[in-house]
Amino acid sequence: MSEADGPLYKLPLDTYQPSVTYASYISTKQMIDQVLNEDQEYVMWKLRNRRLAGNMKDYLDEFKNEVEHFQSMEWHRKSQSPSSFKKNHNKVTKKQSWDLNRIPPNVVFARDIYERKIKSLPRPRELDETDLKKLFMSHLDDEQMNRYEVFKRTSLAKNQIKKISGVVTNQTVANNINLLLGGVGKIFVGEIVEKALDIKEKWLLGLVVNKFHERKRIGVSLKKHLKKLTRLVERSDSEDSFNDINDSVQESEPESADTDDEGEIKFMKTSNNLLQSQNNVESVRKGLIKQYNILVAKFNELDVSVEKYKDSPLLPEHVHEAWRLYRIENDTLPSGQYRTQGEANGLMFR
Repeated sequence: MSEADGPLYKLPLDTYQPSVTYASYISTKQMIDQVLNEDQEYVMWKLRNRRLAGNMKDYLDEFKNEVEHFQSMEWHRKSQSPSSFKKNHNKVTKKQSWDLNRIPPNVVFARDIYERKIKSLPRPRELDETDLKKLFMSHLDDEQMNRYEVFKRTSLAKNQIKKISGVVTNQTVANNINLLLGGVGKIFVGEIVEKALDIKEKWLLGLVVNKFHERKRIGVSLKKHLKKLTRLVERSDSEDSFNDINDSVQESEPESADTDDEGEIKFMKTSNNLLQSQNNVESVRKGLIKQYNILVAKFNELDVSVEKYKDSPLLPEHVHEAWRLYRIENDTLPSGQYRTQGEANGLMFR
């Protein structure tokens, strides 16, 4: 086998017989399954951390324990006598319309648990603004401190704020008002950037899922090609037909291309013709090897990890999507005369 920059190796085109054996097929199939299982664990870990990030998971686990404790209380499980059950049943029947819209008195809400935990925290004294700032600064890590310093140093261009405020109000605006508008605009831009970063992370997770499914599809195709090739080689080396490979891989099942790429469709047609061929000739075996080596290169090139894209810059598409979601979440739209520019053909933040 020739060397490759990944978990799988390509097959030599001329001296392939020693490499194509039943044991090699089993080991390669196990390697493909192991790689796919590791990728699936990574994808599930990233998605789980995305859905329940930070301390929210611990908070929900604690809320679940509180509910289980409430349900296991002795008085809650106390049985009723037949007479009392009938009496209570009649009361519920008479007041059914009132009880349907009534919250039970013993219901435990997550917000109640949260407020109780907050109240139980020690608060020796009220801190003033200076002490709060010192406490805030002392609990920032290096990344948070860097972001805070950048936010403090960053400001919107004063001449642009003055120009926009003059155009909007059609009059001269005082400097203190422009200063206030600059602070409000800075906070607004910060919210949009934060939402754009969140969108970038979601899009990267979507890219991870797509790459994982693509690698999984290629893995299935690799198993088909290698099993078909192993059957042909073993059959040519022995007089009897080789039927010892009994697993879930259906090598004769045709493959379908979920794309409009002409090169990919042509590749799929060639693979289907080779997989469904009943002729045990050298041209078919070499054709399977060529297709298998192409799939091995694609399988090795795919990487589901997104850690290398963590520090990638924001794209205009991220900002556009953040602005769209911001308008939807706040259930508001700017006035039409302020959303247009030029000859009323473009939108704000275009």
